Amino acid sequence: MTGPTATAAGPAGPPPAPREQAAATPAQDRSGPGAGPAAEVLYGELVAAATGDVPAVRSGPARLDVERWLADHRPRDGADLARLRELVDDVAEYAQASRAPATMRKYDAGWAAFTDWCAEFGFEAGPPAAVEVVALYLAQLGRDRLAISTMDGRLAAIRDRHIEAGWLPPTDDPRLRRIRDGVRRVRGRPTEGVDAIGLPLLAAMLATLPAGPAPAEASLDVRRAHLAALRDRCLLTVGYLAALRREELAGVPVDHLELRPEGLRLLVARSKADPQATGRRIDLPWAPEEVAWLCPVRATLAWLDAAGRRPHLHRPGRDRTGSVPLLSGITPGARIRGTALTDRHVARVVKTTATVAGQPAEIVDQLAGHSLRAGFATAAEAAGVPRPVVARVLGHGTGTTDRYIRHTWDDQAQHAVYALARATVVAPAAGHGPAVMPAASPLSIPTRAVTGTGSRQPFASSNNAS
Repeated sequence: MTGPTATAAGPAGPPPAPREQAAATPAQDRSGPGAGPAAEVLYGELVAAATGDVPAVRSGPARLDVERWLADHRPRDGADLARLRELVDDVAEYAQASRAPATMRKYDAGWAAFTDWCAEFGFEAGPPAAVEVVALYLAQLGRDRLAISTMDGRLAAIRDRHIEAGWLPPTDDPRLRRIRDGVRRVRGRPTEGVDAIGLPLLAAMLATLPAGPAPAEASLDVRRAHLAALRDRCLLTVGYLAALRREELAGVPVDHLELRPEGLRLLVARSKADPQATGRRIDLPWAPEEVAWLCPVRATLAWLDAAGRRPHLHRPGRDRTGSVPLLSGITPGARIRGTALTDRHVARVVKTTATVAGQPAEIVDQLAGHSLRAGFATAAEAAGVPRPVVARVLGHGTGTTDRYIRHTWDDQAQHAVYALARATVVAPAAGHGPAVMPAASPLSIPTRAVTGTGSRQPFASSNNAS
């Protein structure tokens, strides 16, 4: 199964020539059998240069390699070479910072999956990879019935690796896009996402984390468990009421929180949807006494007091350094670590507290760090909060918030039918079908049955006993 085209260079080959030099590239350096002079690589394929008045198809720009460029453009004598070296390092750092660490991990995993599949058939993964190879891989993803979002992530990884190496990505080929559209039509299915954490479940989870003062003369294990409980209460309440992504929550510094008379003001300096660090502010008010268990302000201040970090809260006129994390690990000696928690710890806290709260494994498996964010969006929708307000808290653009609002348990219509059955049907005796009550029956539909309370109590009573 060899494709109709060949690649110009293997993974270790040199990047393509710059645009202005592409037309002068010797054919023997860039071409395969049958290719004309100045053959170019497009979407991982060799394309012969056109003749006559039709301009040649150009390859993509080479990867930005400052050090290689400097080798051909030496600075003048006496130039500050040390500063120039620092600038080279800055370029590399900025290129690395262009993508979030979580995105880079996903791309690495997606590229590894693609190269493993190519190795199975003996295909060249590149870069550059032939567009036919990527098309076959996309068909494999369709057979595997992966979610469309997962397929898009795999293609994004292939695209990113080609751009990084200086090749035009095969994923940008219009022919491949048509195949991708076909996969969407044939294999597409609704995206459900993780379950949202409702308020009753959140209350049960928080009830597993004691919030009082540490016992006097407690052992190291007891003191460590107490600190962990205070930290995790802060994690759950702030993660829920601020509707933060798990990487945002794990990375909040203490001085991005400001205590005000109304509560805490949280600055989210950078996020997935805000790579330019415009920032957004989320206000977390004090909760009423009746729902003090849900209050992120009380939980945060209790944790900061126990950790000795309350003095690092932001104050007007003070620069934000971001040097002290809000959430940190705890050593076996009951000391607070100086580093921030990882975003994966957020998911572990969610699953662990739900398990301790008595939730069955089937429910716990559907929970993740994102369940806090989805839970807030769903609860706000049920409370009648306008969508633009919810979107502002979540930091969403137009139309994105709808995906975070989960379907809530809605059994109002079914309970109304149950109530009608109670009013019109006599419960059958064993081995007999139901008997219809006379139309003049004095029974009426109870009000409780149509309120959508979600009660699972049996409906047997003295009124419908046989």
